[in-house]
Amino acid sequence: MEDFAAISTFVSVVEAKSFAGAAARLGMTPSGVSRAVSRLEERLGARLLFRSTRALRLTDDGAAFHARCKDILADLNEAVEALNRANRKPTGKLRIGMSPAVGRPVLIPRLAEFEQRYPDIRLELVMCDYPYDLNEEGIDCAIRVGQLEDSNLVARRIGTLRNVVCASPGYLARHGAPRSIADLKRHRCINYVFPNGQPRRWQFETPDGPLEVDIDAHMLINDAESVIQAVAAGLGITQTAHMLASCLLSQGQLELVMTDTISTGKPVWIVYPQKRHLSARVQAFIEWVRELFERTNEPGYKKAPAIGKADALERLSA
Repeated sequence: MEDFAAISTFVSVVEAKSFAGAAARLGMTPSGVSRAVSRLEERLGARLLFRSTRALRLTDDGAAFHARCKDILADLNEAVEALNRANRKPTGKLRIGMSPAVGRPVLIPRLAEFEQRYPDIRLELVMCDYPYDLNEEGIDCAIRVGQLEDSNLVARRIGTLRNVVCASPGYLARHGAPRSIADLKRHRCINYVFPNGQPRRWQFETPDGPLEVDIDAHMLINDAESVIQAVAAGLGITQTAHMLASCLLSQGQLELVMTDTISTGKPVWIVYPQKRHLSARVQAFIEWVRELFERTNEPGYKKAPAIGKADALERLSA
């Protein structure tokens, strides 16, 4: 069947429930719409509509044909829109939600490259730690870390916040670098403390599997970015997500230590409301942030031989 215009006219008649209504939608005369449907019926060799002076009613063949044609036309329109988006520069305002702990050290320092790639997108960043409804807040998409709650949002995993141990060059020059988990007890550790008052347990990978350790910290801070700033100032050593420290690592203000114990950490997601068609600007940001995590999330290191979990616990408690 090659006459897509006739099929589209037939679908419009069914949706409008009259020839006159379809004619108004399509910019045709009612008689022109009627003739187009009649020609389609002749070509198919089947009656699609029962016509009367009061109303139109689908035949059984018409109902089955309409259901198939409606889906086909929707897919065709989606293909056309996708092609138009691909050939159109993303423009307009894009509202993005994220935690300050991710936004400040990870995204904001790199947004210049996003703006260079998409100069016609105007960004609005919503920095917030508490849960919020994307639809109610008018947020196009959001970056979230950790286990997601069940919701009606679409979620794409874009990376993992791998945990690394780092310190400033000045601190390492004065105190040396820890060689093992057990070595940490002789260092001035700086740790993040949760709102409930519980210090964060440091996570390590060992040949025997993951290991979580309670750290006797020299300093506790309830803000993740401030922990990194304190470490960069030479006040101690910490474990943090590599992405959160990557800018200072690349600038030489921090150095990685204990690279044989880097742990997997938490997953990172980009979430957005369920929509049949995403705007070009949302798709552009999703692709850019996925690329960002792919190229900056993996610490550059060569693993050294690691001690086992049991040995690490024994040395740490000694």
